[in-house]
Amino acid sequence: MSPPDSDHSGLTILDHATNVTHWGLGAGVGVEPSVYSGDGTRVLPFPLVYFDNKWVQAIGTTIDLKIGSWSGVNLALRGQFSLFDGYKGSDAPILNGMDNRNGALWYGPALSWSTRFGTLSGSFLLGGNKGERAKIGFEKAFALGAFSIAPHVGVEWLSDKYVDYYYGVRPSEARAWRAAYNAGPAVNVSAGTRIDYRLTKQQTVFVDVGVSRLGDGITDSPLVGRRVVPEARIGYMYRFK
Repeated sequence: MSPPDSDHSGLTILDHATNVTHWGLGAGVGVEPSVYSGDGTRVLPFPLVYFDNKWVQAIGTTIDLKIGSWSGVNLALRGQFSLFDGYKGSDAPILNGMDNRNGALWYGPALSWSTRFGTLSGSFLLGGNKGERAKIGFEKAFALGAFSIAPHVGVEWLSDKYVDYYYGVRPSEARAWRAAYNAGPAVNVSAGTRIDYRLTKQQTVFVDVGVSRLGDGITDSPLVGRRVVPEARIGYMYRFK
């Protein structure tokens, strides 16, 4: 979410400030090794859509409906689609005979607090029958000429329903070489750095690299072959306004 305007505080619906729209288009690609044993590296191109006005902010696969802003604290209702969640039974030998697991649209409240020390953010999102997820993150951006460097850290809690859906093995899916597994909740920890480079006033390229350490509820699954997952995102954005 964008930092608040210090001249306007309170509920968005009561804010009489002029509605100014900013928008842009671009594309990116995400790369990360699959956590599932025998599955390869996943490479996923994705479109980048940026839209921001008084009411809504959309970046990539996340859209926020702005509720209000108070002294640096922004509150929104968030919708988000997770790109890398799920698998097909044909993705790896360990998944043969498993029902497909699909991605989900997540929704719920999101909060950010912008200070001179950085931005603290949090969210609690629901995914229907796929459970719940909650995340707390911190990011601090440093401007260096045309570059912006933003180290970030995060902790994400995943409910037992979420972990069991994506990493559990149902009794009907169990085999002699794949035990049934009823997963519990998990806590993942991540850290990384995002680097933006402004080619022109309207054009920006970015690289975001990081690493996540998966919780025991995930790594105890017979489907999972790694605890530490490196990841990278690269992209280009053209801002029209």
